[in-house]
Amino acid sequence: MENEVTEQDIPEIPELCEDDTEELLEKYDRPSRRKVDDVPAMQTVICIIVALLLFGMNILYPDMAGEVFGRLNNAVFSGQNIFPNPIDLISELI
Repeated sequence: MENEVTEQDIPEIPELCEDDTEELLEKYDRPSRRKVDDVPAMQTVICIIVALLLFGMNILYPDMAGEVFGRLNNAVFSGQNIFPNPIDLISELI
């Protein structure tokens, strides 16, 4: 009778409640949603860095900054794609 298991030997299994569900959502669901925010955040950081570089360049090298800003302005308002759209390239081949 040494192998007999009593009720005291069996650990209690806690029932799931709303708190457990919220913890599971925090752990698994919400971090995956935060990844969507990474792209706009990265674009914002890059834009701020470029603006600071152009500002500093304008103070130290105004002629060169004018040329860089002019080329950037032409690239933005020219209507041409800096990098061609791969879908357009494939559609031209078909």
